[in-house]
Amino acid sequence: MRRTVIIPVVLHSLVAVATLLWLLWYFIPTGNVFNGLATLLILLLAGWYIFKNCRSEDPTSDVTLPAAELPLLDTQGPVVLVCGDMLEALFQGDPLRKTAQGWWLRAGDVSRLTDVVRSIQTQFPRQVGQLSVMYLCLPDHHQDEAVLRSALKTLRQQCKQIKSLTGLTLPVVLSAEFSGPETPWIIVRGDKPIVCPVNDSPQAFIDWQQTEDNILALPAVSEAFSFIRNTLADELEKTDRLTPPVCAFSVAMRLGNVLPETQSVWSDWLCSRTCLQLSRKSGQSAPARLFPDAVLPLLAPFASTVQGGQRTRRLILLIWLCVLTALGISALNNRSLIRQVSTDLQRWNAIPMNHYRPKAESLAALKQDALQLERWQRQGEPLRYSLGYYPGQRLWLALQQAIDTWTPPPAPESKPVPKIVRLDSMSLFGSGKSALKDSSTKILVNALVGIKARPGWLIVVSGHTDNTGSVQLNQTLSLQRAEVVRNWMRDTGNIPESCFAVQGYGDSRPIASNDTPDGRAHNRRVEISLVPQADACRLPGAQHASQEVRDVSTNEMEK
Repeated sequence: MRRTVIIPVVLHSLVAVATLLWLLWYFIPTGNVFNGLATLLILLLAGWYIFKNCRSEDPTSDVTLPAAELPLLDTQGPVVLVCGDMLEALFQGDPLRKTAQGWWLRAGDVSRLTDVVRSIQTQFPRQVGQLSVMYLCLPDHHQDEAVLRSALKTLRQQCKQIKSLTGLTLPVVLSAEFSGPETPWIIVRGDKPIVCPVNDSPQAFIDWQQTEDNILALPAVSEAFSFIRNTLADELEKTDRLTPPVCAFSVAMRLGNVLPETQSVWSDWLCSRTCLQLSRKSGQSAPARLFPDAVLPLLAPFASTVQGGQRTRRLILLIWLCVLTALGISALNNRSLIRQVSTDLQRWNAIPMNHYRPKAESLAALKQDALQLERWQRQGEPLRYSLGYYPGQRLWLALQQAIDTWTPPPAPESKPVPKIVRLDSMSLFGSGKSALKDSSTKILVNALVGIKARPGWLIVVSGHTDNTGSVQLNQTLSLQRAEVVRNWMRDTGNIPESCFAVQGYGDSRPIASNDTPDGRAHNRRVEISLVPQADACRLPGAQHASQEVRDVSTNEMEK
């Protein structure tokens, strides 16, 4: 088997398998067992496809041109496959006629068209897009109209098979030659007939009939057009349940010297409508057979090499379908994620704040969702979400806002409740700065009287900003301001640095709306709080944390 047959089939199959497996493993939400079985099935189908196509395209098969060897199609213009009546006299023994504007290739009987196209597709797959079909009809050689229509019906069947084989609809040209007054080729494309004299420029039909004695040929020419329209075109365009209609791309028609006196479809037609009976004069011979070369420029815009062939087009279609399916599944996955988070948030909002146990269970579900979204933000969201509109950031903010509203159950009376001291950032720092103002010392002393270092308690200093400016800048500024306040407390009170924890939240935890100046002023703050934590802030010679907690509780009760 030829390598030129095996390699394209294998490469196309591998790309198709990779595309299907990409869709299966990364987007379709099924289990590993189903994916494994589906993968095995895809591989088996791909192997069967390679085996079948390599055998069907074996060069030892009987797909060859029935006449002579297929010539090398090295032209860039249209290649017209000629079939129909009396082709031997037209081609004069040669299977091919080359011109500067295109080629005429003898295809033989109309029933062999599909075999010729299959042979060309096998040997020259890129030239399939340059092919056209011309059916040559000589009504003077037909005595029975039913036989003539039968050949046209065969042409329709062949056009259907060619489209199934190549995926392309080849242009069909009707060419007819009639007995009568000699005329040049008359080409009809659309509704404007053009007369194309030999060695002369084309002219409109209405201009041609007004010159010399051409008006005398008008009755025969009109009946020839009527015959083509009511017999040839009618049979091709007839509605049929099995074969689709074929619309002629163009019509080429000419009249010439009368053939020997025989009854024919054309002579009966002409006599019944005009009572004309044309006879050949003594010494006249049959007209010379000519090609309608004026059709080739009309076919040129529709003749182009095919990029990749039918197999490549099918592969591209498969890839597009997989991509569109992946987009749809990604949108469904994002919709499912939104529904899951929305359900958890609705459950959280439906539980009253004083129902601490179910509220805590709902809080755990919110934290689990937020943790998963944070991990995807750091590592990148999974591919099954990335092709659609991934709403991870928006969902994470909604979860964080809900989590921040959580109020833990009140502590027993024997345990003190941590106190939070909020300091206005604008009273301590300049706008956008992290250096303390000269007037901030008195504010810090007055506000932090109740904050003392105790064993078992951690002093948490957290900085917050409004949403003015970029998120990264706000995060950095809030952390710097919290560190400055921590350093002031550490140096002023001679407190070990292990007693502090510094956090910068930026604008992620507002306590008021950022839509108003007053709300933004409340959000620009530094919060200091005591949080119980085992083995935190162990001062030399200090009591145990539990004893300190009792002392703090007693002092607050006395106050």
